Amino acid sequence: MKQFLFILFTFSAIFASSQEKYISRNGSIQFIASTPLETIDPINNYVSCILDTENGHLVFQLKMISFKFEKALMEEHFNEKYVESEKFPKATFQGKIKDWNTKLLDGEKHMVIAIGNITIHGVEKEITVNGIIKTNKINIFLSSSFDITLADFGVEIPKLVRDKISKTVKVEVNMNLKQK
Repeated sequence: MKQFLFILFTFSAIFASSQEKYISRNGSIQFIASTPLETIDPINNYVSCILDTENGHLVFQLKMISFKFEKALMEEHFNEKYVESEKFPKATFQGKIKDWNTKLLDGEKHMVIAIGNITIHGVEKEITVNGIIKTNKINIFLSSSFDITLADFGVEIPKLVRDKISKTVKVEVNMNLKQK
């Protein structure tokens, strides 16, 4: 019986350690929708992410209401009129790092491509984004910068403020993941 329990425990430990997942609950995503007439660059510092280092699968999730703006009125309009945070409270990305290989975890800085589905405002789109992965002995750092078009996600900008908000938004992602 002791030998059986030892084998079962050893197998469980090997299985658990082979599932290398890294997680963050306080990553940041900033978007920039500025124009010459208005600076719009809110940040969300409560982005969750999981990276499975066995296969390169990535999942991001954030609450839209967690974006913080410089002006309270902008934040209110963003949540109530544009992204409708009560109706569409979350944005997500589910995908994979293309050509995943554990050699990407060697401590060097590597350019990577992530392919997956992003959902914003209830609309799901497949996207491909360039990014950077870098590791140290404890953490995995992910960063990316890419553009999205608001109209692709059904976000309508009223005519009154159309010249103050860029139709294309730059999204900047920074994550510091720790082993789960």
